[in-house]
Order: sequence, then structure tokens, then C-alpha cells
Amino acid sequence: MQHLTFNEALREKPLSDILPEEDAEMQVALLQPMALQDTWVLWEMRAGGSYADSMKEVVSFKTAQEFWSIWNGVPQPSSLLDSKRIIRAEGSQQTQIDAIMLFKQGIRPEWEDPLNAKGGHLQVQLKPPTGGGQIDEYWNNIVLGMIGATIAPSDMITGIRLVDKLKAGMLRIELWFTRYSDTDAVRTLQKNIEHCMCQRLDGSQGLPVRLELKAHDAGKH
Repeated sequence: MQHLTFNEALREKPLSDILPEEDAEMQVALLQPMALQDTWVLWEMRAGGSYADSMKEVVSFKTAQEFWSIWNGVPQPSSLLDSKRIIRAEGSQQTQIDAIMLFKQGIRPEWEDPLNAKGGHLQVQLKPPTGGGQIDEYWNNIVLGMIGATIAPSDMITGIRLVDKLKAGMLRIELWFTRYSDTDAVRTLQKNIEHCMCQRLDGSQGLPVRLELKAHDAGKH
């Protein structure tokens, strides 16, 4: 079964054999900058220190082409299942990364950020038996839906985190949003994210996933 993964070790066949062929018109269009609705920032959470001090802004992007040039160098969740950690080499030093995050520009991946403080997140904890390809597909589907603004209501979404909890036997995906008090919108967002995550490459619905809702206001936990 072919999942949407960019881990070459897990592909049954090249993605080029599965995705539609690019005609001449599409090839020309792809050469033009394809602006995203929002500018996004890739963050890392480094091991050690306080939460705020561990946050590092890596790079921002505002077009589809910029996203892919960055995403091709970001580890897929499945690659962590063997190593149990993400390591960034900087000269002779190696730094352990506890989380990879994508947030809209101007929003920090912290509960204390004004927009996040008014919101919450939807999370799922995935264990290795789920399978690396399936975990990658959940992750890639939600990231692509998020930056492409195809998950409604997209204006509620502030960012996403992939958290390395493999020492405890799991990876956690968290989709952060604002306006937690808008119950109907939150319910719609959850339904649409769950649907997006389960989309297969052929358009069918794959293994379903149920997200857990968490509020960022301590009084609502």
C-alpha cells in the first residue's frame, strides 16, 4: 500500500509514478512563484533549557516552491522510528531536536502567544505499530492542507507541531488554533482535519484517526 511519504526507504514506487503527469502548461505554471495565503515559519524546539529558550526560528517561506525546497530537507516522522531522535549537526556539535513546528509568521509556538492563548490544539499520539508510512501520510496530509489553506476554517489555524516522544513510545502531532470559545467552528475544524489526514493518494479515505481536543486556557483543561 502506497502512502504519502517522502522517506524513500518506505516508497513502493517513485511518487512520479503515482502523481499526475505534468503537461507543458503545468510545467510553465510551476516555474512561476505560487504564493501561499500566509507566510509560514519553520521552528525547532531544542532539548534542554526552558520552553521559551528552546524555541529556534529556522526559516520562513511564502511560496509553494520555497516550501518544497525546505520540506525536502526536513526529516519525515518515520525516520525517527529507528533513531528515536532528531539531531542537528552544527560544526562539531550535535543538538537534539524535540519538536519540529510550522507556524504562521508573527505567531510564536507558545501557549502565551495572544492568538494561541485564546485557543487550543487537536492532537493525536501515534505509536510505531501504526507504521511509518501511515504516520508520514497523516503528517504530510495535514501540513499540506494547512499551508495550502484547504482545511476550513483556515483562518483559525495558527500552526502545527511534531513532538518526539519516542522515549515514551510515541510521536505526537498537534494542530494549534485560536478562538477555542467558537464551539461550532472548532467542531468543524476537527472534522475537516480528521478527514484531511485520512485522504489517500487515490482520493479514497484511509485508516481513520480521532483527534483529542485540548484547551490552552488552564481553566478549561
